[in-house]
Amino acid sequence: MDIACRGTPAHSRTLVVALFRTGPETLEARGHIVDLRKRGLVPMASNLQTAGVIHDMRVTARLRCDPEPRFSAFEVAQPSVAFEPSVATGGECCRDPAKRLEGLVGTALDEAASGRLGQAYGGPLGCSHVLTLTQLMISTLHTALALDRERHAGAPGPAGQRLFHRSLSIDGMLEDDRLQLAFHQADVHFRPIEVRPDTDAFDRLAGRHEVRAAAEVEHADMQLRALRAFERRAELEDFPGKWLERRDLGGLAGRSALGGMARVLFETLGEREEDRPLLDVLLNLAPALIQCIPALVDGWEPSGSSGKPARTLSGGMPDSCYMWRSEGVLLQRMREREGGDA
Repeated sequence: MDIACRGTPAHSRTLVVALFRTGPETLEARGHIVDLRKRGLVPMASNLQTAGVIHDMRVTARLRCDPEPRFSAFEVAQPSVAFEPSVATGGECCRDPAKRLEGLVGTALDEAASGRLGQAYGGPLGCSHVLTLTQLMISTLHTALALDRERHAGAPGPAGQRLFHRSLSIDGMLEDDRLQLAFHQADVHFRPIEVRPDTDAFDRLAGRHEVRAAAEVEHADMQLRALRAFERRAELEDFPGKWLERRDLGGLAGRSALGGMARVLFETLGEREEDRPLLDVLLNLAPALIQCIPALVDGWEPSGSSGKPARTLSGGMPDSCYMWRSEGVLLQRMREREGGDA
């Protein structure tokens, strides 16, 4: 298995989803996303964004299974956000739209749940990072509960136990005119047994599924030049399992790594339930790539007579999130500033 990535570290993103049994008919999913920028100095809203932790956000979703799972509550915490309330933002903040997630309370965890999330919280209605995390949480819940029904016939197990855990780590590196991205996702499914002081830790393992992938993207046009992915599955009896390469992804190379990639991924991997974990990994290609773009600031050329770097990457795409909505303060002031410079 060769998925080595080369280059200078640019950005790391980690997403974690943990599912707990809180009662005979209740579940709690806890999600966490952290973005660690490793280089770059980016002008944003009359300030300079520096390297370090730029996003630290958490979502807790509670579900009641009676008999089908439904969301009963959402909580959002955002200790680190890109934009705190300030004069430059007109007092607006990335945390402002968080309550919109409450619109999903009472809805079912079904195949339409992700679409409802997009309608309630996508684009200018919400935070793109909380959206990415919550989308992964919904898909992880589908995978976890399907495995639980298959392996344990839905046996609830003791309250307070962790039922399932997923971690997805993405590392971006800069090399010459390309970005290299490495992905590693690990799913761990737990047996619903009573844990005692003398319980062997591995007796809790029902199964593990890992995905590793590497992508190569051109700076200039953001085209996906190469993509490789490997999977391995194992239960306790055949742990740790054998890596197998996915050889059905060749058609993705040569396409834009941003626009339209999600549609192509669903066409390629959306039919089979067993492909959902790999699909979840690759759906995070575009969001992770966007986080790496600020690292390109070191290569910006001076603009005009000021000698300052060009500001073409200093703002988000219109309507990509609440803070960059078309009628929001940030875009309005950026237009005014650019008009004045002209």
